[in-house]
Amino acid sequence: MALCGIFSLAPAAAITIQFDYTHDQGIGFFGTAENPTAARTTLEFAAKTFTSFTDTLAAIQPGGGNQWIARYVDPSTNTYKLASNLAVPQDTLIVYAMPLDLAGSTLGQASPGIYTFIGTPSVSFSNAVTNRNQGNASNDFAPWGGVIAVDTLDTSGAARSWHYDLSTIPDEGEYDFYTVVTHELAHMLGFGTSAAFSADISNNMFAGANSQALYGGPVPLLAGQHWASGVTSPPYMPGTQPKPSLGPTLPRGERRFFTPLDYAALADVGWQVPSELLQLPADFNSDHIVDGADFLLWQRDFGMSGVQPADANGDGLVDDYDVWILQQNFGAIDAEFPLGAVAGASVPEPTGAALALSAATVLFGCMRRRTSQSSMNDAIAASCTQVNAT
Repeated sequence: MALCGIFSLAPAAAITIQFDYTHDQGIGFFGTAENPTAARTTLEFAAKTFTSFTDTLAAIQPGGGNQWIARYVDPSTNTYKLASNLAVPQDTLIVYAMPLDLAGSTLGQASPGIYTFIGTPSVSFSNAVTNRNQGNASNDFAPWGGVIAVDTLDTSGAARSWHYDLSTIPDEGEYDFYTVVTHELAHMLGFGTSAAFSADISNNMFAGANSQALYGGPVPLLAGQHWASGVTSPPYMPGTQPKPSLGPTLPRGERRFFTPLDYAALADVGWQVPSELLQLPADFNSDHIVDGADFLLWQRDFGMSGVQPADANGDGLVDDYDVWILQQNFGAIDAEFPLGAVAGASVPEPTGAALALSAATVLFGCMRRRTSQSSMNDAIAASCTQVNAT
């Protein structure tokens, strides 16, 4: 079932991830702003995973003696593309989106951008380019942006079998585009790619404070760039903990959402992650279970701004993105659920619950369209380790 429309007003405090589609000219993989393809719509929706972060990123405004060159990797040639004197607005990351035939089984690849100065810029301009005035990049990572590449052809040379629909899971022969681009955006934001991430690694274990507090100790890594294969995310009840987004591989037919553990790692890199994203998602009434009572709170708060219980991503708005998060977690129980209460809890079957909420989202999306703006047009971002097919 396709959603009628996922929309929101502009968040009260947020970063913006702005895609540049220069490298899609003549290809058409992402379409245009006026006529977007499903790939573009899903990519820009995936950016909402991160745009509730409340960091203040200094603007980069070249001029006079303040000159620079933005540099970002083209994975197909392993060489740098250059953008001279790129202007980057405050609280914005610019991400170049590339449709490419990536090597082997690679589904996506991304990395933060780097830079070169021309001449001797002012200290303030240098600080804005180097780390967006966030101080030591080993403690708090903040790039100007970067690049994300997505695979267009499989190893046989045929078109890659991507699944773009946000309201359904992929078929067994498809790879989930949303999962891949969300994963890659997190790499662009520093997971596995930044000095701030490396500073918390010891013996191939990630020991960031937020991640340890959630996981109960250091988190195993694979090659220092992804969570190890057996890692799952608290605070869900043991036995129901989901695989995180930032694992090393993705099987066909599977969708993975950005979990509290994934968000905790980005908080350890230095991003200002709202507390709502570090706990059981969409548990609006804090009773340790995501159920119909939480949906009723969302329904009551829909369209409201400021601090509201039904704000799943902490962006200061209650909108259809919040019910989308609720839909994906409906029936989830966390590890602090009262002892003995599980047997008596009324938890709908996951498939039925998802379908019911999908229908509710369509209903409210259509009814509220006249009071809201399209949310699919938020800007976007990426990362430079890669996620591979399995």
